[in-house]
Amino acid sequence: MYKWIVIGGGIQGSCVASRLLEEKKAEVKDVLIIDPHKQPLERWRTITEKIEMKYLRSPLVHHLHTDPYSLKKYSSENNYASGLKGQYQRPRLDMFNQHSMDLLEETGVMECWLQGVVNGLSWTEQGWEVWVEDGRCFFSEKVVLAMGVNHTPHYPSWIDSYKDHKAINHVFEMDSSLPETGDVIVVGGGMTAAHLAYALTQKESIHSVTMVKRHPLRVHHFDSDPGWLGPKYLNKYHKLTSYKERRLVIQEARNRGSITRDLYLKLLKQKRAGRLDIHTGCIQKIREDTDGSMQLFMENEAKLEGTAILLATGPAIAMPGKEWLDPVIEQMQLPCAPCGFPIVPRSLEWKNGLFVAGALAELEIGPVSRNIAGARKAAERILQFA
Repeated sequence: MYKWIVIGGGIQGSCVASRLLEEKKAEVKDVLIIDPHKQPLERWRTITEKIEMKYLRSPLVHHLHTDPYSLKKYSSENNYASGLKGQYQRPRLDMFNQHSMDLLEETGVMECWLQGVVNGLSWTEQGWEVWVEDGRCFFSEKVVLAMGVNHTPHYPSWIDSYKDHKAINHVFEMDSSLPETGDVIVVGGGMTAAHLAYALTQKESIHSVTMVKRHPLRVHHFDSDPGWLGPKYLNKYHKLTSYKERRLVIQEARNRGSITRDLYLKLLKQKRAGRLDIHTGCIQKIREDTDGSMQLFMENEAKLEGTAILLATGPAIAMPGKEWLDPVIEQMQLPCAPCGFPIVPRSLEWKNGLFVAGALAELEIGPVSRNIAGARKAAERILQFA
């Protein structure tokens, strides 16, 4: 019997688990973290490394440590050159990752790790039963649902018949790699697509790079206004009693498909240099040519050709863990909004010691819930009320 089982070892789950251990709410032997990967933050690190991200979008105070200035101290103590960038002091990715892994080692998170895929959860009089795919079952007094949304990539409908084609990959597929030669088409208009397109233009062996997006490039410092971090917007948000309205507010508040100004300028520079083509418009259909290349047909009748297509179209729109959470929701009569996501109080406790973080907590925490700042907020709430 564990005191805590954390399902998901990405940014959200790792932040909650490290806080539990760091603030002595639990000992290492009392905590179990279950995640499909071998190490904490593995999906995050794999994807950001693949697209060759250099700096985070978030400022230096957004990280996993309890001390908001821990990352700044870490930068100077470890002599990271150019560790922080711009007016918002955005941290270098490699520094952020090492800072995170050092913290997780120090707090004992690594010792709590179990690689496995959860496929069942149920409530008993003794507590929570958590099942993994290999048939093992673990018991816990409390459970934190901290699953990320990036495990299921979103595939546009126009690609359905070619979804498994060898020339087509989604950047969220863990085993996919970037092409080294040929003509590459990147589909998407947000940070992931922009980093990916820019990284490909740096490869001399790539013949051409084309970025295709549905809308003009949108430039924003962050993926939501900083006012969503505190009372400026949240006071009014928490007065909304309609969860349908809260969902609409979250959708409007997020700067979806936007990029930072420095990345925008990098793309324009590559476009002027002839290393990048940028197309705006909706893709209607796809077809394989006789020579094996892929053809994209645009709504404006333009036709684009490439030897490889990389999708940076984000995650599928679905509640994480839905397939095994639905029976729990029915069994426990857990409250859900019209969108299917949990309705939870300030404590983030759904019921009987079942807590949520990340995307599952966003109707309470707000638009930043899926981000690093949201992970910090979720950890603080859970520790305060647990």
